[in-house]
Amino acid sequence: MGRGLRPPRATADHSSTGSAREARAETGGALWRGTMTTLVEHSALAVQVSGGAALWEPCTAFTLDGLAADAGDRFEMWGVARVVAGGWTVLAGTEGCVVPVGAEHRWEDTLCASLQRGPEAALAGDLRRRRDPEVRAKAERFGLRAYVGAPLLQGGRLVGSLCGWSRTPTTDDDALRARVTRNASFLGATLARELHRVDQERREDWARKPSSRDHLTRLPDRRSWGQLLQHEDDRGRSLAEPAAVTVVDVGTVSSTRALRRLAGALRESSGSAGVVARTGARQFGVLSTSTPEEGPLAVSERVLEQLRSAAPQARAGSAVRRGQTSLAEVWVAAEGDLLSARHRATR
Repeated sequence: MGRGLRPPRATADHSSTGSAREARAETGGALWRGTMTTLVEHSALAVQVSGGAALWEPCTAFTLDGLAADAGDRFEMWGVARVVAGGWTVLAGTEGCVVPVGAEHRWEDTLCASLQRGPEAALAGDLRRRRDPEVRAKAERFGLRAYVGAPLLQGGRLVGSLCGWSRTPTTDDDALRARVTRNASFLGATLARELHRVDQERREDWARKPSSRDHLTRLPDRRSWGQLLQHEDDRGRSLAEPAAVTVVDVGTVSSTRALRRLAGALRESSGSAGVVARTGARQFGVLSTSTPEEGPLAVSERVLEQLRSAAPQARAGSAVRRGQTSLAEVWVAAEGDLLSARHRATR
């Protein structure tokens, strides 16, 4: 998968005449409205999405392209973001999107956090006229004048947002707000199904016998560890799925039996939300993801707690994925954290 989908703008070229732009936007919007009604209301789509196909990216592209065509120059930028673990990451955006695809921002720093209230779309035609100074400051930071957006919900839980932005003020539009609300509901259901599919794939992957194992601990070896990271990137990176890497240096171990006990302790402490591999003579790696109850770093904390009692001489480092960062980069960051832990221990 790439680092996010960037569907082409369906609005007219700015070099076109005003009448040509209006005609194209009107025609594209009318065509899209009919098709989108079919997508949202036709039960065949629900069957198709639930059948296991990865339809998130094409559905997102279709939705953003349609909204851009329908809104025309009133909202020239559109995006869909994932909201998870206090972060807000744009997964897909139209050309010229104000926020780069793949970069994570704090949820509390976004206009979505300030303006979205409940499942209905919010529209602010002139952000400079808002009474809330925090909203005005956020708009000023990105050079924005207008905003429209609605949450993506999974069983009432916030998992994302659908947003439109403009650098010029606009007027209120009840019809546009209703369309954004309807499309956010559609994308929320689609994203929920996609996340379920990804979770199922992950469980099957982790339960599968690794392609190669360490002969002493029977854990995946360094080669299989690399494959685990790559597979997790393939299925979860484009969705900004939370993930963490913990690297453990167990130090000097007295016997093979002791090494196996430590390997077992790591596997037990990682639970169902983590997978353990032996990546070196004295080193292990733990890849962890989130569950509805806890984030990926909770696994790291359990591993560290287990190590403190089972192997006081061991040292560990961890790092968490931000946005659409690759897990290879997260692994490097975890190794750096381990190096810092070693230095602290020698002081």
